[in-house]
Amino acid sequence: MIWLVAAGALLVASWLVLWRRARFGWVRSSGRPDERRAAGTVRTVHFPAKDGTRLEAWLYLPEGVRRPAVVVMAAGLGGTKDALESFAWAFVERGLAVLSFDYRCFGGSEGVPRHWVAPPRHREDYEAAIDFVRRDLGETVDPARLALWGSSFSGGTALVTAARREDVRALVVQCPYLATPPHLQPRGLAMARFVVLATLDMLRIFPPIYVPLFGRPGEWAFATSDENPSVAAFDGPLGSDFWRQLPTPPLGGWENRMLARGLATIDEIVPMDVADQIRCPVLFVAARRDDMVPHAFVEEAHARLAGRSELASYDCGHFDLYVGAAHAANARHQADFIARAVAPAGDAWPMIAQGRSAAPGTR
Repeated sequence: MIWLVAAGALLVASWLVLWRRARFGWVRSSGRPDERRAAGTVRTVHFPAKDGTRLEAWLYLPEGVRRPAVVVMAAGLGGTKDALESFAWAFVERGLAVLSFDYRCFGGSEGVPRHWVAPPRHREDYEAAIDFVRRDLGETVDPARLALWGSSFSGGTALVTAARREDVRALVVQCPYLATPPHLQPRGLAMARFVVLATLDMLRIFPPIYVPLFGRPGEWAFATSDENPSVAAFDGPLGSDFWRQLPTPPLGGWENRMLARGLATIDEIVPMDVADQIRCPVLFVAARRDDMVPHAFVEEAHARLAGRSELASYDCGHFDLYVGAAHAANARHQADFIARAVAPAGDAWPMIAQGRSAAPGTR
């Protein structure tokens, strides 16, 4: 009897601890105010995910362009669309429309529990965004000239999505997740902790269980890198300037955590395995000093699409592609690539066919 009481007390105590840690400061979105710049406009739109969850997106439209081609984009691992503004405006300046959206349970989109990283769900949300463009935006943009864009983890998701569809005219994947490199695979006690917490979270008898998302090498976190801040001092001086230049306050009440049950689905989709199924032109963007997405992985994916892809390599780290010295040239080159690839039928698009390079560091 005493053992039953003790076990019950332990269960209650565990539940209370998990409940306390599960509290997530989700800030519901009221949308962004409409904004007009010289290059174009941006406004908030919404569309349903596969399960009916309301997804929030920002629709950018170039000034003076009738039914422009459109780029559908989403942020990388655990990210939100406000980190992609500089890319979106670079595309707008090139005469392209952009639909930049948040996945379910992230940023301005609805859905609980928050911060549910799951490649199958993310792919469904990309598909929902494409369906929204084709169903509801046909008078505003040209759905027949649609490109997908992804970076880091969303780069892998965008790649898998493009491999499944025939209505994608171009694909840009920046430092894309293609497979988990050996040095980032957890082992020993770290793996055991992930497995136990993911299993408990999947049972759904406890409050949502979270694990650290980003951290430094040697720390217990899902994604570790010398470019990341420390789990213990996320606002500290370590890591890339990318982290210190993120918009504040964080969209949706962002926190450096991911839902533990998502760990069970991370390897359900391996983008490298389907890369050769893509039928549209692809621009791979890689960073030679990236310690999360090995340059060799991106080179291999590029090689699998010989004649259909281009590789742009920059001598920088993973996050320097967003904010570093390479960012401006990188964004311009991506915009030029998309504009050529989605040009109206009959216009020439010679780059890949002729095997030429259009930018320094491009292969």
